[in-house]
Amino acid sequence: MLIFEKTVKLKQLFDELKKATDGKEATFEESGIVNCFSKMQYGFFPVGNGILTEDLKNGRVDTSCLEIGKNGIMVLGNDFGTLTYVKKYSDRVGETDSITINNLCKNTDLDCNKTFFTNFYLGVRDDETHGSAKMTFRAVALKKDYKALCLDFFITQLDLVKPKAIICLGQDVKNALLSSMDSFTQWGSKSTSLKKLYESNKYIIKNEVGKQTYIVIPHPCDLRNFKGDYITKLNQLLNSIQ
Repeated sequence: MLIFEKTVKLKQLFDELKKATDGKEATFEESGIVNCFSKMQYGFFPVGNGILTEDLKNGRVDTSCLEIGKNGIMVLGNDFGTLTYVKKYSDRVGETDSITINNLCKNTDLDCNKTFFTNFYLGVRDDETHGSAKMTFRAVALKKDYKALCLDFFITQLDLVKPKAIICLGQDVKNALLSSMDSFTQWGSKSTSLKKLYESNKYIIKNEVGKQTYIVIPHPCDLRNFKGDYITKLNQLLNSIQ
């Protein structure tokens, strides 16, 4: 059984986020992104709080008092989608409505109540200014300063939450890490498919710097892709550390 040695308050993580992004509006805008975390209810994934509890699902929790267990599992998504999406769902607890999270909880051995859900890229795609921006398409190429800001805050999350393992959702997250940190070269190039990584047994990386284990899986929003051996391999990892 996974035992948390300590916890970190969600508010502390959110305060670090506000500090990291304060005065950085231009950095977001240059990459076609809007920073709107003050409207996202301590939101980390997606328009939610990053953690699941029964009380939270029923709206009975002061989110500023929530705590995240350290030494657990982190699920890392790509980004928070579009401004239209956030405005549409900002009054709901995102985790309870997420197909991705529901598929993970129902089809794997992941203990979702002891998992922290977050994203690598900060902010949301500005589809109001850039009409071609979609949940799956960027209208503006991400700039160097924005990427550096996101990497720095990802490292802050690792330092505070100290996850034992990070589940990386899909090709986009693989490529975000690959282009940001030298320790992910095992995952090949941006064009290297997840199928090839699994065939060559290179889908897991143990990061010696932070002592975390990273596993990349097909995005579980679609069970036509996330199935069979992918689920088996994820469960093997989870059962070895939970």
